[in-house]
Amino acid sequence: MKENQWTPRVSKSFAKQHHTCRTYGFAKRQVEKRLQTITRHFHDSLFELQQSITQLENNVQQWQPYIDPVILCNAINTCVQSAQQRLRQQVDYKRKMLTLYSYDRNLITKFYDFKPNDEQVQLAKQIWQTTANILKTEEQEEILRKRIFLRRLPSAYDKIINQSLDYVKPMLSNKVIDKDRRASLVSNYSKTITQYKFDFMTLTLDTIQNVIRGHQQRLVKLQNKLPQCCNQMLIEAIENRRQAMEKRHELYLKHKLHSFFDEAPTAVSNE
Repeated sequence: MKENQWTPRVSKSFAKQHHTCRTYGFAKRQVEKRLQTITRHFHDSLFELQQSITQLENNVQQWQPYIDPVILCNAINTCVQSAQQRLRQQVDYKRKMLTLYSYDRNLITKFYDFKPNDEQVQLAKQIWQTTANILKTEEQEEILRKRIFLRRLPSAYDKIINQSLDYVKPMLSNKVIDKDRRASLVSNYSKTITQYKFDFMTLTLDTIQNVIRGHQQRLVKLQNKLPQCCNQMLIEAIENRRQAMEKRHELYLKHKLHSFFDEAPTAVSNE
C-alpha cells in the first residue's frame, strides 16, 4: 500500500449527495504498525497452539477409551477451518468493495476535473440519485423474492398479521367447542393466515416492480437531457460513474443475500 494512494476523507454531505463511501484506507505508517501487531499475535498464537498440542498428546494417553491424537488434531483443524470460512469470505468481500469504492471516487474526481457548471452537476447528481434509487429498490425486490422462495417472512409482517388471531383466541378456547372441531378451526385459521402472508408479499413484490419501472423511466428522461447541456466527455464521465455504481451494488447485493439468509428466521408452513 502506498501513502496517499486513495482519495482522502470527504464530508458527509458530499458522500450522501454522490452515494459513495466517505472514507477508506489508512496511512502507510498505520498499516505497517498494524501488520507488525498482527504478526506478533500470529507468532504468539502459534506458540500457544503448539503448547496445547503437546499437552493434548500427553493427556490423550491417559484417556479411556483411547483416542488417536492425530485423528483428534485433524478433527479440531477441520472444525477451525470451517469456522474461519465465513471470516475469509468477509475479508475477501471487504477487499473487493474497497477497490470498487476507490475506483468510484476516482470516477467522481474525473467528472469534476472537467469543470462542469451548476446545471451539469445537478443533472449528474440526479442521474446518480435515480440510479441509486433503482439499485435500492431492486435490492428490496431480490430480498423479497428470496423470502417468498424460502418462505422466510419479515418479522414485521408476522407481528402485524398474527395479531389478527388475538380476537378469535378467546372464542377458540371456549369449552363448549368440541375438541376435534377446535383443532380443525385452529388449523384452518393458521393455514389462512399463512397464505395471506405470502399473498401480501406477492402484492408487495408487484408494487416494488412498479416503483422500479417508475425510476427507470425517470432515468431515461434525465439521460435524454445530457446531449442538450453536456459534451461527449462529460456524458461518458457521468455514464462511467453510473455503471460503476451498478457494478459495486451487484457485489454488495450478492454478499448481502448470501449472508442475510444464513440467519433469517424461517416461516413454518402448516399445510
